[in-house]
Amino acid sequence: MKNKKSYVYIGLPVLGMIFYLAYIRRSAIDMVYSDYIRLINSYLPDVWNPDKFFVADLLTRIPVNFLERGLNVMIFGYSVTVDRIMGILGFGLSALVIGRYSRKKELCPVWYAAMMIVMFSLNKWEMLYNGTGWAHFLAFGLFFWNYALLDQVYEKGFRNAKKSELVLLFVLPFVITIGAAGPYCAIYTVTIVMAYLFIYVRDIVIAKSLSGKYQAKADRQNLSSTDRKNVSGKGRENAGVIGVISDDLAGIGTARVIALIAVAVIPFLIYLWSNSQAVYEYSGAVNVPLLTAFRQDPKFFIKFLLKSFASMVFGVELIDRSFAGIPGKVWCAVGVIVLFAYFFALWMNFYYRIEKQTILPLMLLAGGGMNHLMVLVSRYIFMPNDKYGMSSRYALQYQIGVIGIFLTFALAAKCGFCKKEECRESRGTEPKVAQHISRTEKDPLPKLVKRLSIALAAMFLIGNVMTTAEEFRFGKYRKEHNRDEVKQILLNFENESDKTLEDALEYHKPGCREALTVLKENGWNIWR
Repeated sequence: MKNKKSYVYIGLPVLGMIFYLAYIRRSAIDMVYSDYIRLINSYLPDVWNPDKFFVADLLTRIPVNFLERGLNVMIFGYSVTVDRIMGILGFGLSALVIGRYSRKKELCPVWYAAMMIVMFSLNKWEMLYNGTGWAHFLAFGLFFWNYALLDQVYEKGFRNAKKSELVLLFVLPFVITIGAAGPYCAIYTVTIVMAYLFIYVRDIVIAKSLSGKYQAKADRQNLSSTDRKNVSGKGRENAGVIGVISDDLAGIGTARVIALIAVAVIPFLIYLWSNSQAVYEYSGAVNVPLLTAFRQDPKFFIKFLLKSFASMVFGVELIDRSFAGIPGKVWCAVGVIVLFAYFFALWMNFYYRIEKQTILPLMLLAGGGMNHLMVLVSRYIFMPNDKYGMSSRYALQYQIGVIGIFLTFALAAKCGFCKKEECRESRGTEPKVAQHISRTEKDPLPKLVKRLSIALAAMFLIGNVMTTAEEFRFGKYRKEHNRDEVKQILLNFENESDKTLEDALEYHKPGCREALTVLKENGWNIWR
C-alpha cells in the first residue's frame, strides 16, 4: 500500500504535464506572435552570432534562451510548440520537487491531489501559450529545487549535511541567477537570504535558551560556583553540536551564513548592473514616480494589490466572461480572504511548530507575498487599470505562495493539530508547548482551525477548477481564430497593411513585416 501511495506523488505531476500538453494541442497552432517578433528581429537569422549574445544587458535576456533558441532554429525551424513544451517541462520540475517533498513528509494524498489541481490550473494560460516565457517556468523549477535542498539541509542540520548538498547550496544561486532567473531573481535572492537569516537567528535564540537551562539546572542543584561555570559552559559549548544538546539547532554558523548570503547576493548585484544597461518600452504606461502616484490615488494601490491576490482564486478571463456584472468590491473582498489565508498559514507554521522540522512552506509564503508586492511596484504605471495585476502572466509568480499555504495545511493535518503522540514527544520538553497541547485537546480552536483550513483550501480549489474549465473550453476558439484567420493573413503578409499585421500578431510596434520576411526567406515556422 505504501508503494502504491508513493506513485501518487510522481504520477500527479506527470498527469498535470500531460494535461498542459493536451491544452496546448487543443488551443494553439505552431505560429509566432507577440514577443516573437522582437526576438526574430534581434537574433535571427544568424542565431549563433556571438555579438548578439555578449551584450551589456545579457542577463536580462536570460542566457539559457540563446542555447535553446539556436537549437530550436537548427533542428525544428523555430517552432513555437517546442518552446511551449519546454515551458511545460520546466513547470513539471516544480511539481516534481513538491511531489518529492510531499512523499518524504508523507502528506495526505487528498491534500496533495488538491494542491496539484491548483498548481496545474490554467490560470497561467498566457505564459503557457506564449512560448517565449518557457525559461521562466524553468527558473521557478530551479527555485523550488534550491528551496527544497535548503529545507533538506535545515532538517538534518548543516553539520550533518552531505558535502554535495553544501556545494550545491553555494553553486545553485550563481547558476540560477546568471543563467535562467531573469527578472525573477530579485524575489528568489531575497527569499533564500531571509531563510538563511531566519535559520541563523533561530540558532542563536535556541543556543541562548539552552545555555540558560543549564544555568538554571546548576542553581537548582546548589552546585558550587566552579561547577556552575562548568555546567553552563558545557551548555554553551555543546549548544551548537547537533544531536548532543538539541536537534532543534541547524548549526549553520556565522562564517557559513555570511558565505551563503554572499554567493546569493553577488550574482544578483551582477544582474542589477546588467539590467541597468537595458532599455524598456511600455505601451500605455504613465510616467509618474511611485510616491507621487500613491499620493494621487492611494485607493488604486489597495485595489490593485487585493485584486492580484483574488486572481489566485478566479482568473481574470473567467471574471470578464462569466462575472462581468459583479462589482470590483467583491473581488477585493476575495483578495482580503486570500491575504488572510497567507497570515493564517504563517501563524500555523509557528503556532504548531511546523518550522521546527521544515521551512519550505515559509519560503514559499514569503516568495508569493513578495511577488505580489513586486508586481504592484513595477506595474502601477498602468494606472488606473487596477485589474492589471490579475493578468494570467503573473500567476506563475503568485502561485508559489498558494503552494506554501497548501503545504502548511497538509503538514498541520498530518500532525493532527498536535494531538498525535509523536508530536507530543517532540515538543514535551518545552513548558509553553506542553501547555498548548493540553489546551488544544479541550478548546474548540483545533476544530475551528481545521474547518478554516479546509474552507480556504476549498475556495482555492473550486475557483481554480472553474478557471481551468473556462480556459480549456475557450481554448478551441483561440485555435480556430489563429488557424483560419491569423495564419492566412501572415502567409499573405506582403499584401497586407502594417496595421493588419500588428493586429494579427498582437504586436503594435514596427518590425512585423521584417520578422515575417526573415521566417519566409529561411523556411521557418509557418513556412517550414
